[in-house]
Amino acid sequence: MNDFSNFTSLPPDQERGFVVYEQRTAEAQQKAFTVAIVSAIAVLVLALGIYLGVAPDDTDISKDMNMSNLTRAPAQTATPASISGGNSAPAPTPAPAATDTPAGSAAPAGSAAPAPTTP
Repeated sequence: MNDFSNFTSLPPDQERGFVVYEQRTAEAQQKAFTVAIVSAIAVLVLALGIYLGVAPDDTDISKDMNMSNLTRAPAQTATPASISGGNSAPAPTPAPAATDTPAGSAAPAGSAAPAPTTP
């Protein structure tokens, strides 16, 4: 079976040098196709074994679901008095934080900007 014929514009004597590569390509393609078919059959058998051999989980997770609380309640209008608990006065302003450092002492390391240096 000499299906490997002249496929380029080279002279026939140079073309014969490529026949070896054509044969190798055809053999590799046949081997790859065979491996692909065998692998597909193996995956099919494994998938069928898992599907038919493993029992499904029969736990009913909806048995504890309370369907009565899933209905939508009518919207209630919220007043500012009901939000703040009946007290309509504004919240007090917080006092400024007290510092523990006396005015004449040095600040802790890293809290103040470094002094500029003059050349």
